Amino acid sequence: MSVNASDRGEDHPIRARLASRDVLAGIFFLALGVIGLSLNEYRIGQAARMGPGYMPMLVFGGLTGMGVLVTAMGLARPGPAVERMAVAATIWILVSLAVFGIAIERLGLMAATALLVCVASLAGHLGQPLRVLALAVGLALLSLGIFVWGLGVTIRVWPWSF
Repeated sequence: MSVNASDRGEDHPIRARLASRDVLAGIFFLALGVIGLSLNEYRIGQAARMGPGYMPMLVFGGLTGMGVLVTAMGLARPGPAVERMAVAATIWILVSLAVFGIAIERLGLMAATALLVCVASLAGHLGQPLRVLALAVGLALLSLGIFVWGLGVTIRVWPWSF
């Protein structure tokens, strides 16, 4: 099936600019930043005495600023249009995140991370079980090193710990 120029919006320059990846990504960042800023109910405090809402405010403020910048750059210099979304791959990624969220409390960090990688691998074309296993073990060990040993986060590591 061929797609002609009018189906892609190329005969409408404004529509082509608005459908570019940069503009849509910028709008997404901007919306996420504004929503995050509006939902931040924690006390912000001051730079010398930061409250619990200070860091989220900085992150969402930065995301809002980045959204404005990316949108403006996309409008000034249109890039490629957004490609069709791979629905099945997106669903597998979302399922892997849900599995991780459910498993982390019951199975611990190591098993939940391994499950995350295994379910997420169904979204791609890795096709090699040893490669998936190596990635799962490596990411689980990296998570253990960063969060438990490096940052000292108190979290269940194994199903039998705690």
